Amino acid sequence: MEFSLTSKQTLPQPHYQHLLTVMVLRLLIIPFLKGGIGEIVASLLFFYITFLIVQSYRLKRSLFVIFVAIAAVGFFLDIILTLGWVSTSVTPMILTFLSIYIVFFGSAALLILQNIVKTPRVTMDMVRGGICVYLLLGYFWALLYAMVYTFDANAFSSALLTDDSYLNLLYFSFVTLTTLGFGDIVPVNEVASVFTILEALVGQMYPTVFIALLVGGYLANRQIPDE
Repeated sequence: MEFSLTSKQTLPQPHYQHLLTVMVLRLLIIPFLKGGIGEIVASLLFFYITFLIVQSYRLKRSLFVIFVAIAAVGFFLDIILTLGWVSTSVTPMILTFLSIYIVFFGSAALLILQNIVKTPRVTMDMVRGGICVYLLLGYFWALLYAMVYTFDANAFSSALLTDDSYLNLLYFSFVTLTTLGFGDIVPVNEVASVFTILEALVGQMYPTVFIALLVGGYLANRQIPDE
């Protein structure tokens, strides 16, 4: 009982509604974001998601500025590549851009999941945070597939990146994460196959663990009366 009361008073409650809204919005409008302006809007939304992630880190001001600056570098590289100012064959630039976002999205998923585990009570914010983690995992693996594709354009049976769209990246990632397995795009080389297997395993395990946390938290709350 003492733990529950202390937790409610001292643990800051994160807010994931804004992050969830932006990620879902980006998924919904991606098919319509084509051409110069559309691709810039998509990049802006991607950067904004990263900014919200940094904001959730609860860093000191100096570290916050550093992390935002790193994210801004990733956004700048994204814009340069999107607008074709630099050839997409410049591998170091592409890898730098991908690495920055991979670190942000991967660490964000771990951070939010850690906060969810520490939350003493089941709330709607906790549920939203759990959904954010699931979407972040899809984005995270899409970036990993993009990195594999950068090294080997034949790593998948179909092109994941084209001149006017990268929807196939997210499509393949979320189809794998949800274990739908349509089979229209399949990994060909070994690295792509290993990443696909790992994402499918996480896609099966994460919902199970998250639901167990929700049920366990709900039952614990029912057993501890409020004062």
